[in-house]
Amino acid sequence: MPELSHLPDSWALAKIGHFPRHLQRAVRRNWLRRRNRNLTGRKGVLDDGREAEANNYLRELVGRFPAKALELGASESQLVEYAKAKASQAEALHRDGVGMEDLERFCSEHGIALPNADTDGGIKLRLACSLWWRRNLRRVNARKAEALSIALGLVHKRHALYASHDAVTRRREQKRRNRALLEALTAINELGEEFSLADVADAGMSNPRIRRAELMCRIAGFEHIAIGLELAGEFITLTAPSRFHPRVAASGQRNPHYDGVSTPTDTRDYLGGVWSRIGASLARADIKIFGFRVAEPHHDGTPHYHGLFFMKPEHVREFRRIVARHAVREDRQELGLRYALTRADAMAMARKQKAAGAKEPLAKLAEAIGWEKAFWNGKRSRWVWKAIKARVDFKRIDWSRGTAAGYIAKYIAKNVDGTRQDGFSIGQDYEAVGGWPDGDDGLTLAEDYATDATVTAQRVDAWASTWGIRQFQQVGGPPVGVWRELRRIDYADAEDVLMRAAAAADAGNWGRFVEVMGGHEASRKNMPLRLAKDSAPATNRYGEPGQKRLFGVVEVDGGQLAVTRMHTWEIKRGVGVSGRESAPWTRVNNSTETKFTPFPAQPGDAQRVAAEAAEMDIYMSTRPEDDAFLPEAENRARQQRGRAAQRQFQQQISDFMKFADGWVQQAQQQAERKRADTVLRLTSQRLSKRFKRMAPAAGLEHLNEIRMAALLQSQDAPRPGARWRAEGGSSKPIARQLNNAIDRARKFTARVQ
Repeated sequence: MPELSHLPDSWALAKIGHFPRHLQRAVRRNWLRRRNRNLTGRKGVLDDGREAEANNYLRELVGRFPAKALELGASESQLVEYAKAKASQAEALHRDGVGMEDLERFCSEHGIALPNADTDGGIKLRLACSLWWRRNLRRVNARKAEALSIALGLVHKRHALYASHDAVTRRREQKRRNRALLEALTAINELGEEFSLADVADAGMSNPRIRRAELMCRIAGFEHIAIGLELAGEFITLTAPSRFHPRVAASGQRNPHYDGVSTPTDTRDYLGGVWSRIGASLARADIKIFGFRVAEPHHDGTPHYHGLFFMKPEHVREFRRIVARHAVREDRQELGLRYALTRADAMAMARKQKAAGAKEPLAKLAEAIGWEKAFWNGKRSRWVWKAIKARVDFKRIDWSRGTAAGYIAKYIAKNVDGTRQDGFSIGQDYEAVGGWPDGDDGLTLAEDYATDATVTAQRVDAWASTWGIRQFQQVGGPPVGVWRELRRIDYADAEDVLMRAAAAADAGNWGRFVEVMGGHEASRKNMPLRLAKDSAPATNRYGEPGQKRLFGVVEVDGGQLAVTRMHTWEIKRGVGVSGRESAPWTRVNNSTETKFTPFPAQPGDAQRVAAEAAEMDIYMSTRPEDDAFLPEAENRARQQRGRAAQRQFQQQISDFMKFADGWVQQAQQQAERKRADTVLRLTSQRLSKRFKRMAPAAGLEHLNEIRMAALLQSQDAPRPGARWRAEGGSSKPIARQLNNAIDRARKFTARVQ
């Protein structure tokens, strides 16, 4: 009998030659496992079919990847060249006048889906764009490689937690490239102010610390509202059926119930559909909930949901029934639930039993079978809730044991950066504890055995980036976009909705912000503030209407506008970076409001600014900028030269900053005067609308006349009848409210003047 432990033949090697090395090794192991499996009944037979079975497995595996598609192991430079080539071919097809069916076939041959666009022209322009090919090839190849890693058993607790080592490395390199690009780009506005895009990104929501702090601030605000209204809190865990889970957590072995094809994207879509049905059922039952939903991975990359929600205590029982009903609908048999989906299905099953010889009436047979609605509307025993715990788990928030935010704080931190507010780690990741690495991953011993959340959070980030998982979702409450825009402006001490909301946002008081916006039960269409956007959207690079430009927040009723994005910015390459430095890449209006305003030029300003600009050019040309494309030794040498230049020009920079400080103070004073004029004008407009368009020039005399008229009207009003008095009716509260409103308006006008 020949030796059967050899590697795959030349045909098999050619088929997997375009895979990355770690995937090639895994495929070979699976091929050999099938090729060398033990014979059970035909011992001694040379042609036992094992090699054909192994080759069929390999043929089916390779058949998932089109022959003309980009290789899974392609480098970034190969991907860029491939994208340029395919864009040129698509442009040639467009010139030849091919139809959409031919273009769809062209995309399918290269392993990519047809672009999603509103018009045929937009589809053709996207196919002719190399940037579109780059973005989609990166995403498609990353997901194909990760799906293959999951199928081959390379992603689980005892090998690679949450995501493959290749995905983690790919994500790390992507962030390095993005960081290098941000450091190489500079934003310049019409006032000449310059900011590095890297610094801008660090000050925004892309900074993990800021993102985690904002999430915890919003959760704490919701909790404050729940405590004040004496609401109940529910913490739930929602998991997909067993067919979505590739590996068993305890051993890392293949799950026998896994369907073999489901990916984290499929699980994401399944959980999204379940949650949509839950939301629709809660709306029909008039159950208002608010809180947060967090998506995180199991050890094998399968996503699941955690949720912290607040509701009225009398709604908790119905909330649990609705969530459980939709969570266990699919594959409920594996949980021991045997009811039919609808009453019609139960009747059909009862007819079959009747035809098989059952003696009971048809209605009684259908009732014994049961259907979903009747099953969950009835009284359920304890074993039902215990049986479904593997799919959906409920925990009541015990306010005596701690804050509700504490229930979800660890899940928030684990999915962001693994640290607490003070910068220290939250501790060990329970999913990583107990796994033993196999040592065949190219990582160091410390990286292999790391169970700290700060390390595993990087793998969670790679998992979410690869599969396009939305990790955090707010349920109920006002939109966070208005909150973020209001934090950009300087608010005045006024009583209107816009300024009160801006004050709450500036103070980081999410609970107060929710109250100003109408409360946690208010619908989006009834909230007093909305984002202000351009009426006509800009045109994108494919000739289609793009997104409308956001420039502020508007009060719906009064029309008061707070402009939060007032500058025009040009994005340029920084000094010392290769490329056309004089040509801006794009124009954007995306900045916080500043207090710098232009002021009249003074004699000698042009010469002084030109001389100092020349000194700044010399200084900027010797700054120790790291170049991601240079060796480390050259970068160190550049840094040393830059430090020497910095010491040399330190005095010149100090003089320049003194001049800049004086300029800033003058600009701030003029900006404050302009701000006061704007507030006065807006106040006059509001007073005119509120008091029947009263002329602002009338002054305080008109205000006194209105108050006296209101007082006389309240005194001359007819005495209310007995029925009205019994109901507590009176005209004096109306006059009192009007007087208070007039007093506040007069005080505010006097303070502004």
